[in-house]
Amino acid sequence: GKTTSSQIQRPQHQLTDILTMSSVGFIVADYVCPTIGAIMSTLTFAAPIQSLKSSMKRGSLDTLNPTPWAFMTGNCIGWLAYSYITLDLFVFFANAPGLMISIWLNIGAMKLQYYEEIIKYSSIQITEQAQSGEDTEEDDNGNVTQSASREENSSDSNACHRSPQSLTSHEWKLLNIVIIWMSILSVTSLSPIDKDEMKFVVGVAVNVNLVFFYAAPLSSIMTVLRTKSSASIHKYTMIMNTVNSFFWCVYSLAIQDYYILIPNGLGFGFGITQMLLCTCYPQNDAVGGGGTEQFLDEDGSSRDDSQESQTEII
Repeated sequence: GKTTSSQIQRPQHQLTDILTMSSVGFIVADYVCPTIGAIMSTLTFAAPIQSLKSSMKRGSLDTLNPTPWAFMTGNCIGWLAYSYITLDLFVFFANAPGLMISIWLNIGAMKLQYYEEIIKYSSIQITEQAQSGEDTEEDDNGNVTQSASREENSSDSNACHRSPQSLTSHEWKLLNIVIIWMSILSVTSLSPIDKDEMKFVVGVAVNVNLVFFYAAPLSSIMTVLRTKSSASIHKYTMIMNTVNSFFWCVYSLAIQDYYILIPNGLGFGFGITQMLLCTCYPQNDAVGGGGTEQFLDEDGSSRDDSQESQTEII
């Protein structure tokens, strides 16, 4: 009936193993996963850089849709504010590089839009000048006058083709998003509310901002189902988003932060859905251009970026 030393040591070893496993799990969930998530977030934000560089060489956005870049700026502003409220360095370092990248992307998109307007306006002016030399007539005294039809065309052209606007459409979108976020942050910082209420307001606002990001994968999913081809899905971005969302889901569960869990859980679900669609509907070369980089325009159609012109914006 005596208790041996080995029997006493066995529960102690089991307790040590449990503590070691829990410590490893804590380190992985609370430090490793968010660190990887921060790196993956930066790589995801950087995914459109090559696309914009190609458009800069062509001198045109073509069907490349820059609208998500404006919401990327709002997304990063919101999460940076959230990181200040919660004192979460992982969230901060996951979005600080993204804010800088989004600023560069938006500047490039605005330059290209204005360049396209200038080219369009210049071509109209050249055409009108060429036509003005043809639509003239000489009277009996040898004076050259402009025909009535030319005067009508000129007045119609001036009414339809005005000089380029000082602000492009993308600038308006970006300014509106920045104004909205500045208003939200001003109200939350100047109002007599506690930290939890500030966390709630900013957390809800940044999740609403993320809804617009989900339009892209949803549009891709509908395009795949319609065309029976996964050519419209950008594989690199899909993989990056899915892996990134997974690590942030693990981290949010570890710290029990549902403002981080909900958007990343949805992002992970969309990523898995796109992976399944890529398996069920392989890329069709006739639609997708044989594996070239795909872009999604505003109506959900796809194009490839396999060719680049020699024109470059500086």
